[in-house]
Amino acid sequence: MPQLNRARIATLVVAGTALAFLAACTHVETAKPTPRLDPTTSVAPAKLTSADFMAVCQGATQSRATDYSPDTKSHKTILFTPLSHGLVEDTSTLPSDWTVQFDANRDTYAAIDTVVCVQTKDEQSVKECTGYQDNGHSTANKVDLRATAYTVTVRAAATGKELGSTELSGTDTTCPMFMSFDDDTQTKPYNVPPPKDDLIAFVKQFVQP
Repeated sequence: MPQLNRARIATLVVAGTALAFLAACTHVETAKPTPRLDPTTSVAPAKLTSADFMAVCQGATQSRATDYSPDTKSHKTILFTPLSHGLVEDTSTLPSDWTVQFDANRDTYAAIDTVVCVQTKDEQSVKECTGYQDNGHSTANKVDLRATAYTVTVRAAATGKELGSTELSGTDTTCPMFMSFDDDTQTKPYNVPPPKDDLIAFVKQFVQP
C-alpha cells in the first residue's frame, strides 16, 4: 500500500479514538423542548419584483397587484419588451412617473395595476451593418438589422384581463452605434424597436387618461 494511503488510514484511526474518548467523557443531557411558534404570528410575504408580473403577459393573474379601475386618474405600470426568446423589464422607455422602482424598505411593485407587453409578431432582415471596432481596432463583427412588427398589449395586473391591444412596427434602418459581441467575428441579430413616441401614446390612454 502506498505511503499516502497509510497516512490517511492512520488519521482516521486517531480521529475515531478521539471521538470514542469524548463520547465516554460526555454526560447525557435531557433534550430541551423546541419553542412553539405563536399561531397568530405570520411571516410577511416577500416583496414583489418584475418577475412576478411577467406571466401576466400570457393572461395569468397577480393577486397581490393593485386592482385596476379605469376611473382612476393615475396608474402604475410595468413594461416588458422582447429579449432573445423571452421578455425583460424595460425601465427606460416609459415616463418614470408611470413606473415604479424596487425599494428594499417598501413593496413598491404592489402599486402596479397594469402590465404592458411588447411581443414580436414578425421580423425581416433588411440590412447588414459592419464597421464595428473594439478599443480602436477593426473587427469582422456584423449586425443583422431586422425590421420588426410587434403586438403591444396592456393588461390588468391583478386579473390578466386584456384592456387594449395594437400593432407597432420598427422600420428605422439606422445601424445601432453600440453592440456587444462575444468575439471579433460574430454576427448578431438586432430587431428594430417600435417607435418610442407611438408606444407611449398607446399606453397613455390606460395609464394617464
